[in-house]
Amino acid sequence: MYFSDDTIAEVRAASDIVDVVSDYVRLKKKGSNFFGLCPFHQEKTPSFSVNPELGIFKCFGCGAGGDVFRFVREVEGMSFPEAVRTLAEKAGIELPEEGTASRERADTMEAVYGALRFAARFFYGQLIQADSGQRALAYMQRRGYSNAILKEFGVGYAPDGWNRLLKEAEAKHISADTLEQAGLVIPQKSGEGHYDRYRDRVMFPIFSHMGKVLGFGGRVLDDTAGEQENPQPKYINSPETIVYDKRRVLYGLHQARQVIREQEEAVLVEGYTDVMSLYQAGLRNAVASCGTSLTREQVQLLHRYAQRILLVFDADGAGEKAARRAIDLVLADGMSVYVVELPPGEDPDSVAQREGASLNDYLIKHRVDFVRWLHDADRRAGRLDTPEGRAAGMRAVLQAIACIPDVLTREAWLPRASEIFSIPEGRLYDVLEGMATSRQHEEFRRSGRTGRPVSGAGRQPTGRSVRRSDGAFTKKSHRQASGTRSSVSSTLATEKILIRLMFEQGLPMVTYILGNTSLNEFSPGAPRRTVEGFAEQHQAGAVNRQAFLDGAYGSDVQQFVAEVAVRREEPSENWEQKRGVVVPRLDENPEEAARQAMKRLKIVRVDEAIAHTAEEQSRAEASGDDIRTYQQDIIQLQALRRRLEKGEVIR
Repeated sequence: MYFSDDTIAEVRAASDIVDVVSDYVRLKKKGSNFFGLCPFHQEKTPSFSVNPELGIFKCFGCGAGGDVFRFVREVEGMSFPEAVRTLAEKAGIELPEEGTASRERADTMEAVYGALRFAARFFYGQLIQADSGQRALAYMQRRGYSNAILKEFGVGYAPDGWNRLLKEAEAKHISADTLEQAGLVIPQKSGEGHYDRYRDRVMFPIFSHMGKVLGFGGRVLDDTAGEQENPQPKYINSPETIVYDKRRVLYGLHQARQVIREQEEAVLVEGYTDVMSLYQAGLRNAVASCGTSLTREQVQLLHRYAQRILLVFDADGAGEKAARRAIDLVLADGMSVYVVELPPGEDPDSVAQREGASLNDYLIKHRVDFVRWLHDADRRAGRLDTPEGRAAGMRAVLQAIACIPDVLTREAWLPRASEIFSIPEGRLYDVLEGMATSRQHEEFRRSGRTGRPVSGAGRQPTGRSVRRSDGAFTKKSHRQASGTRSSVSSTLATEKILIRLMFEQGLPMVTYILGNTSLNEFSPGAPRRTVEGFAEQHQAGAVNRQAFLDGAYGSDVQQFVAEVAVRREEPSENWEQKRGVVVPRLDENPEEAARQAMKRLKIVRVDEAIAHTAEEQSRAEASGDDIRTYQQDIIQLQALRRRLEKGEVIR
């Protein structure tokens, strides 16, 4: 194991799962649990639950579940050691040095993070304190940025010269190799030595949503640099590194995520200075892509916090193209999207500087839905002046609507398209659904998925039921013999209650339940393997519930236990109304709740056995075979059922 059990336990104890999950999901408390939209699949109704008492999460939509380490691993795509390190750093826990094969990568990442933190402090110090940074500071101040905003976003200055950062870093024992891995220096063509990647540029550090420096964007101070004899690019952005994947990062999200979560809306702009200007004007929910076109991963990242996206892009051809792409991506991820059309020649930075505190009112006044914006953009460009252009414009709108995964939401936008283009909804409907179907097929093809067999749930198994003297039953069916595993959704509520009681109450409850039930009374698959796990732990003399959540008994058992533990399964009131089975709530009298749940489980299994034996009797009678054995079995089963209802079987 990469980390000792004590270390893992310490990090787990210090990591509030609600706090950790809240960095990714908007959670609302309902009862003792918290609920939100699952970050692992698209959904409209929250089915993602977090139980702070048990320290686990469970999605009842896609089945994902586990503890805080599992959540960080899944949502960040990390290994277990990386998740431990991330949570330890968040909790302020210093991890012990432990040598393993994966330590090398972790050490490299840690060194790169350290180099990036050092560079951010160095650049900021150069801007604020050093004489060499006064020109850059004056430049930013002329553009309207206060010192407070520069500090909030960590803006700095890379001094002129080939190795200023390199020398300062090496003096702090940060190697040139580490700086190269961080994207801060470039090796000389001769192969000897390195030089600074950023020179005489304003530096914008790029933070992860958790506040780690991942890279930088460096901007020239002279806006005419691209027109000179030896033109310089306006921006130089960090290359992708071991810690920086620009497709998965949004500039400003670290500062904006809490406000986005509260307002359920993000303002998406194109550049670093756009974000800063909007923030300074009081709009604290703005983010930007990092030197790349908007990606699906960035949209999915935003969807953890927002339900709506407001696009505010430059008023030029490139801005229109970017907005069209963004509309499709946002709609495809299940969010709403609106657009603000800026005056010609302006960008979000200039509008924010001009409007100041009135910026929010300006954006509210000028926002339009995506259907209206697409139509108006084509109209202004003269693309609707011909029949062909008008058809292309209608097709573009319908293709955007077809991106919406929810069929009801798609249909809800049809009246808007019909109104704007003055075309009956019925004529648009068939075209829209054809586009949506084609899109779904294309997505299916790209994902590489294949069809899966239809579930056999609901079919009656064949084979004899074997009755034991203690009232337990083994249903030997062809379906079970073939290895088909029952799904969690088909598990009886009584089974979930019994498993949850064993999970919560520990060894005494395991002893009581296993002493009165058989493994074969539990549904095959995850439920039965869970009980087998409790049986193994019972033989060892101690119950370790964390082993189930850590996946020691398999991922399907891990997800099943997380579901049972998070979902508050309680005895049904129908038991009392229909069967005369009075069951206390689990927290009132756990042993009595277990006794009644076992009673109900056995009655269900007896009823299944009676129905199955009656079917076999009918088949035998139709074939002219002797049916007396079947009749005797049914009589005995009915007698056992009466004993169960009287409570005579369970001790």
